[in-house]
Amino acid sequence: MHTVIVKYQLPVAKTREEMLEAFQAAEGQFASLPGLVRKYFCYDEAAHCGHSVYLWQTKEQAEAFFGPQFTATMQDKFGATPEVFAIDTLLVVDGPAA
Repeated sequence: MHTVIVKYQLPVAKTREEMLEAFQAAEGQFASLPGLVRKYFCYDEAAHCGHSVYLWQTKEQAEAFFGPQFTATMQDKFGATPEVFAIDTLLVVDGPAA
């Protein structure tokens, strides 16, 4: 598996509720994305910084998603250029609540 962490600094402060609304509007785009195992939508309201964590089946699927179009979409939607960090995931453990 392959994990990708994305960080993006918003140029204008948004509330938690505004970001949740934007995340909920985008949720459907990820529900049937080939190779995506899981995606977390996160927001640090105090720092006005969004974070996303993606778990992919393969590195190739992740690389195919995080191309120039991804950056353009983030710039259009949030006015932010994302920082993308990817790492090989060796093991995933689900807690008892899963």
